[in-house]
Amino acid sequence: MTSTAFQPCRVGERLPALDVLRGFALLGILVPNVVAFSHPLAALTDPAIIGPGWWNRFGHDLTSTVFAGKFMFIFSMLFGAGVVMFDRKTAGRPARLRDGAWLWHRRCLVLLGFGLIHAYLFWYGDVLTWYAVAGMTLLWWVRRLPARGQIVLGLGLYGLGAAVFGGLMLLAVQEVNAGRMAESEITGGDPAPELAGYLGDWGTAFDTRLDQSLMMHLVMGPLFLPALWGMMVLGMGMTRAGLLTGERGVRHHLRLGLKLTAIGAVLTGVVYAWVQRSASHPGVVWQSVAQLVGIPLAIGYSQLVVALALRGGAAARALGNVGRLALSNYLLHTLLFTTLMYGYAGGRFGSVHYPMLFVLVALAWGLNLSLSALWVRRFRFGPAEWLWRVGTYGLRRTNARSGVAPVLPPRAAD
Repeated sequence: MTSTAFQPCRVGERLPALDVLRGFALLGILVPNVVAFSHPLAALTDPAIIGPGWWNRFGHDLTSTVFAGKFMFIFSMLFGAGVVMFDRKTAGRPARLRDGAWLWHRRCLVLLGFGLIHAYLFWYGDVLTWYAVAGMTLLWWVRRLPARGQIVLGLGLYGLGAAVFGGLMLLAVQEVNAGRMAESEITGGDPAPELAGYLGDWGTAFDTRLDQSLMMHLVMGPLFLPALWGMMVLGMGMTRAGLLTGERGVRHHLRLGLKLTAIGAVLTGVVYAWVQRSASHPGVVWQSVAQLVGIPLAIGYSQLVVALALRGGAAARALGNVGRLALSNYLLHTLLFTTLMYGYAGGRFGSVHYPMLFVLVALAWGLNLSLSALWVRRFRFGPAEWLWRVGTYGLRRTNARSGVAPVLPPRAAD
């Protein structure tokens, strides 16, 4: 049996809520990522690395509470949703289950190729590599657990991973306080080598990026993998329960979203304030607990956006377009900001402060929205998405769009 036994999802077969939610997550994740694009790694935990002034402190606080961890959580849940969508191609066809498993792992291998190229040639902060690893190691084998079992397993795995990662970070903070470890070892290292590396020529930037990517892949990534599994399996369960696909109706998703967002905002604000006031290294401590504390906020965001998708309209269509090109737009962010910031091109690394970082994010959002809208008028998939499908299915059909269904229905009934 060949890999062409299954076909890529046609545009008219796509679930609008997932595309809209994916577009929302893609835009939101740029806010914390722009700091890593434009400043040394230590700036994620210490706003003084970006520069003095209340505006940098405020920008850091806003990024840390409203954005950091929440949008990666949504993205990870959506990757789990993708497993469910992919598995539906094999439902009711037992003879093709083996072929379906092979195609899924082939799909992840192609994504792994994207991730490794992205990490080592462009940006150390790549997440595609670990999405591919997570997909090949666990997700396919738990895809048909009951929805409730997947939700419980996902939360359990995430809790385990968060406890291990957070516990190690807190132990490291104690070692710093006792004088047995340098502070730079827990904040991302000395900023000076990064500044010199990324403001140098391409070869110098590559050497700097190589060291950081190896650290991410050999140390940080494996520690984070259980939590990543948890987020993805939770997304599988929520998809099968209809919570990410819009099957519960506008009112249900809206009510749930408002409740969780309110709870999450209060919880995040209280814990963030306590950490800033009481912890000896508040930036490091917050980075280790931000995503865990932000779970209600992340799920609340997702439910509000699903409600928006069900109601339709211009905003939903615009986000849906971005979501259909999420991989291409994610890679576009890297190309834009490394070109602007690194020394072999724009040379602005380490010198852009808030609120200009927010201005750059807004400009990038505008580019994502406009280019995505133009692209989907003529093509079925984004350029990176098309290559991903070619690598998975071995198809050579044209990517030109003709006679496809609209991205979103005009309005969905409650």
